[in-house]
Amino acid sequence: MDESRTLEALFPGSRHNVLAALFAEPHRWWTLDELAGRAGVRPGAVLPQLLRLRKSGIVREDRNGACRRFQPDRACPIFAELQAIVTKLTSASGGETILVVEDTAATAQITRILLESWGYSALEAHTPSDALNLFDAHAGEIHLVLTDVTMPRMSGIELAHELRRRDPGVRIMFMSGDHDHESAGPDEFFLAKPFNPAGLSQMVRKALDCAPVRKRINAR
Repeated sequence: MDESRTLEALFPGSRHNVLAALFAEPHRWWTLDELAGRAGVRPGAVLPQLLRLRKSGIVREDRNGACRRFQPDRACPIFAELQAIVTKLTSASGGETILVVEDTAATAQITRILLESWGYSALEAHTPSDALNLFDAHAGEIHLVLTDVTMPRMSGIELAHELRRRDPGVRIMFMSGDHDHESAGPDEFFLAKPFNPAGLSQMVRKALDCAPVRKRINAR
């Protein structure tokens, strides 16, 4: 997939430049002048673009008198997909790397393909032992482990404990048909099966945006 053409097709003209600027720092509130400078467009052209994006539910506005600020709306159904595209376009590494651990090969493959279509790099393991080997082979490169809970010989919970022993700051996201499952750690997330692409993309983005444990510890 050519992400730059996809962004251009969805948001023609200078609008995709404005959108790319917004999603480059999605937590920031942008003034019109700041956004015009970042997007490389005239200030007078920014507001009409933003109003269209706001009407579409892609951005939200904070207004205080004459001051208007804009920010991507995290409630937008395609927030994660748009951020993934911008991340891949602006990141020299090509986006974050996710390790998918799923003993059903078809489910693992579909999940990997979806993640790759959104701009992530994805590794696929069908057993916990394979997952541990990949984790060691790509030490320091994996941003998130997405694992099934129920697997032969080693559960996803047990795998998470072993991964944490090797890297205390690793982010974990569980997948399970058991909706009563509770994650075992502060940086662990849960995705109920069956899930749709929108649910997967939103939860993955939420997990990736969470600061790793080691960073919070070091900040104290």
